Amino acid sequence: MSRPSELTRHSLIEEAINVFAAKGFAGGSVRAITKKAKANQAAINYHFGSKEGLYREVLKVSIEAFSEKTLLHAGTVENLPREEAVRLFVRQQLQPLLSNSRVSRYVRIFAWETLSPSRVFQDYVASEQVPMLVLAEKIVRRYAPADASREEIMVKAIWLANQSGAFVRNFASLSRPPVSLSVDQGFVERLIDTIAALAIAALSAPSPRERSQRGEG
Repeated sequence: MSRPSELTRHSLIEEAINVFAAKGFAGGSVRAITKKAKANQAAINYHFGSKEGLYREVLKVSIEAFSEKTLLHAGTVENLPREEAVRLFVRQQLQPLLSNSRVSRYVRIFAWETLSPSRVFQDYVASEQVPMLVLAEKIVRRYAPADASREEIMVKAIWLANQSGAFVRNFASLSRPPVSLSVDQGFVERLIDTIAALAIAALSAPSPRERSQRGEG
């Protein structure tokens, strides 16, 4: 691949990350991506085959970045106090509200996928691990009884991974009516504390199966 062609490919990926983070896969347009990358649609077809092919590459690149720079790693989550692991997980999810780093943009893309999963994303996660869900599963296992089924674990992991998405997707509207919140860094820190406390309480509570085994109503 020639140097100009390589630069075009890189630029398309970078701008696609920005567009998909802001609009999601369905809302992100090829026109917006090519305009920002100063390229034409033929370049997307040449390098990636289609919008779907470009998005798959965005997922790959973003997940790699997340794995390298995440606040919480799969290899260390089991060594932290479990409450601290939850807090770091929530902070990681809400990082887009504090910065616009590559990791933050990945979290935004994931937040869009929790709202309306694209076929590309579903196909991707069928063959690749998604760090956010891997971390959520490991955290849930810290709270679950030894005989918890995989269904119980995964339901709670999916629930945990989705607790912050609405705030990430709708952050710009939080300061406007009808919500009209005063949104600043202090607000984000309090939001992290609130969601983490709710998650810790929920994960610490006995499941319906456990309550049934104890004869509780």
